[in-house]
Amino acid sequence: MKKGEHVIVDIEGLTPRGDGRGTVDGRELVVPRSVPGDRAEVFVSRKRKGRFEGVVDDLIHPGIERRDPPCSHFGLCGGCRWQDFEYSKQLALKESMVRDAFERHGVAVRGWHGIAASPQVYNYRNKMEFSFGSDRDGKPLLGLHVRERYNRVFDLEACHLQSETSNRIVDSVRTRATKMGLPVYDLRSHEGLLRFLVIRDAKATAQVMVNLVVSSYPHDDVDQLMAGVLDEVGDEITTAIITRHSGKAQVAIGEEEFMVKGEGMITEICNGLEFQISSQSFFQTNTWAAEKLYARVTELAGDLSEAEVLDLYSGTGGMSLHLARAAHSVVGVEQVAETVRDARGNAQRNAIGNCTFLADQAEETLRELADGDESNNFDVVVLDPPRAGVHKKALQELIHLGPPTIVYVSCNPETLADDLADLVEGGYQVEEVQPFDLFPHTPHCEAVTRLRRGSAWRGKVD
Repeated sequence: MKKGEHVIVDIEGLTPRGDGRGTVDGRELVVPRSVPGDRAEVFVSRKRKGRFEGVVDDLIHPGIERRDPPCSHFGLCGGCRWQDFEYSKQLALKESMVRDAFERHGVAVRGWHGIAASPQVYNYRNKMEFSFGSDRDGKPLLGLHVRERYNRVFDLEACHLQSETSNRIVDSVRTRATKMGLPVYDLRSHEGLLRFLVIRDAKATAQVMVNLVVSSYPHDDVDQLMAGVLDEVGDEITTAIITRHSGKAQVAIGEEEFMVKGEGMITEICNGLEFQISSQSFFQTNTWAAEKLYARVTELAGDLSEAEVLDLYSGTGGMSLHLARAAHSVVGVEQVAETVRDARGNAQRNAIGNCTFLADQAEETLRELADGDESNNFDVVVLDPPRAGVHKKALQELIHLGPPTIVYVSCNPETLADDLADLVEGGYQVEEVQPFDLFPHTPHCEAVTRLRRGSAWRGKVD
């Protein structure tokens, strides 16, 4: 097998990213948009990091029947890669990916629960981040990234994962930016103005936040652009922000925010709790599925009536405040100071007095607790780290601390399984696992895991 060849391949499994994989002449071939059971004629497009990658030219036999996807951008967009599968088939694939990750890392599980489906499979996202780009003639584009091409943006007609309100806002911003001839920020020259458009769309309250990220502000053209958008769709926008980001990093975070309309906050309601969310606050992207996730975490934590709970990577307090309604007390730890401010405000807003929040890194909090006296012990520790998982030093400090129960929530089955292997080596047992689908039509999957401290726990050592 070599680059440029056409080969017949049987897809045997999925990579951790959700791409199909098979074997030809003893060499692994990765084939995006294929699934186990597919037999396909594949064009070998490249060799990267010791393995071959290919593109399906002809699907000889489908392992899963395809259907016509509703999105016109399907296949080009890097997001919805499974929109041509029935939703039940997507769920089965995701559950198998979680199980495969555990098997690869040698993590034994006492009890598996079937994957929890998202209550809504379209229009479920409460946050979307859009990028500006340019076509060959310099005309502004506003949309999402082409799959595997993070320097290329396609013009978005409509996204079926966000609300119709969000689609109208995207169209208004793009149309007016094009008419005004505003320059798009160029990643190579670091010149230009328009960088990102971020829309947050609270599902329970219908409040909408628009955040336009530009390289320079104050700027008359930016004011004119935003004024035109507010004239057209302002009735649907609760708050509007302009963020100045003059740095080179291609992220939708800047050095200063300017309020154009409203107070820079929107309110979401989740399981009866109100959450005020700012532009940089973390909140689960799928509010409806998050309600089920938070309820399940609280259930897996056990009887909390007398329990002291530590919630690491607590964000705006979504998990912490749900736990606090059942627990004796909860301490949430979050690294971003602005997010901690939001979390404290959310606790006050919901009249929850047994939940406090600290601005600190998880590993520092765990180190201080593990080095402290017995009065610093917690009955339950809840973890919901970023995709990279828990820092290895933090895992060792957690083992040293030795809480009887750990509930680990993860958006990355690979790093979850890797971290669980360390916890098991430290004396914990994986009692229950349940996958959750918060991202329909994508390979992404959450998983909730409960661990118990076993007799093999190493204990506190100097």
